[in-house]
Amino acid sequence: MFRTYRRLVHHRGVPSLLVAGTVAKLSTPALSLALLLAVLDRFGSYATAGLVLTGHALALAVCAPLGGRMADRLGGRRALAWYLPGHAIAYALLLSVQQAPPTVVVGAAVLLGATTPPVSAIIRGAWPQIVPANSLPAAYAVDNAVNELMFIAGPLLVPLLLLVLPAFGVVAVSGAALLLGAALLLAFKPIRRAPPPSSSQVPVESRFKRIAGPLTHRPTLLLLTLASLGTFSFGCLRIGTVASSEAFGAAASAGVLMGLLSVGALAGTLAFGAHSRARNVRLWLITLSVADAASLLAGAFAPGFLLLAGLIVVTGLVTGARDAMHPVLLAEHAPASYRTEVFAWLNTFMWTGYSLGTAVAGQLTKPGADGTPAFAAAAASALLAAVLAAALRPHPPTTSSSPMSTATEEREPTH
Repeated sequence: MFRTYRRLVHHRGVPSLLVAGTVAKLSTPALSLALLLAVLDRFGSYATAGLVLTGHALALAVCAPLGGRMADRLGGRRALAWYLPGHAIAYALLLSVQQAPPTVVVGAAVLLGATTPPVSAIIRGAWPQIVPANSLPAAYAVDNAVNELMFIAGPLLVPLLLLVLPAFGVVAVSGAALLLGAALLLAFKPIRRAPPPSSSQVPVESRFKRIAGPLTHRPTLLLLTLASLGTFSFGCLRIGTVASSEAFGAAASAGVLMGLLSVGALAGTLAFGAHSRARNVRLWLITLSVADAASLLAGAFAPGFLLLAGLIVVTGLVTGARDAMHPVLLAEHAPASYRTEVFAWLNTFMWTGYSLGTAVAGQLTKPGADGTPAFAAAAASALLAAVLAAALRPHPPTTSSSPMSTATEEREPTH
């Protein structure tokens, strides 16, 4: 396993891209918690705090594809050059209106979400340009692993910063992390020196296709839907683990269960990236989705906390390996003219699936009940993913004329 990742980091540009991504990805989980605490401290209202976070998340999810499309049409360098000052101004506005009425703060949070630079999409779109095709599974596995680690580290960092800073000061630090990560990415040579796409690379399309972009491409839409079903299950687990923990008389242990899920997902992601991907991708997706459904159904009827904890780890292992396949497959299947935008859509679909999962599980779970309905809903989502995965068709082998192969196939690691 470690040999695969050692080879990966010896490719020119990989360490720089990982550093930029790590700094930028630390911002999102830290910002969510810091903004929640800051608004609570200012207004003393969970309702207001919820509106602020919802406004920010919805604006980010809705506007993310626009940033990805700009990167595809203008190039990552020009897109970041436009987004960076706009996002900095949005942060300054949010910090300056902290004493304003709640509606003004909500509006500032919406602007902040709408101007978020498409850093994650640009990074994922850049991997095929700096590593050879046989290293893409490891590259995307590391990318997913960094994301998982930042969602663990971010919330842990916030209380430490609160020891020396006010809550809105921690919001400012979170914003600085994203802006720094975007600036590092802007300074990254493959991004800075990449020429913008020529007009011949942008296909002539109908008005509907120009608006919908990669969503008109059937394999891409199918893969995005599979990713959203995965986060739907995750949203259900957020509710299910809390309900089950309370039923077992250990409400505080819900955090332990979600931590075990993250540990399992991290291990599954890294295990996938360390080994060559199987040729029959459809079979693997179906198998992993069915295994996910089985572990979730078993968790719904687990008689004790320890057994549930073990099943949660198994669920993490399975979903980590399965979810790590999605960006690799998107890089292979998505049209070259939408390579960055499709990863922006991936964020949108994943956040949408997570929101729907928490909403559905919340409606199914009654006060005082255990997490059985939420686990069952998550299992149903995994089974639906298995059915949809059966519709995925093999992608034709990459030829030497494709963007990915010309940029990566002949490149050897630089030691």
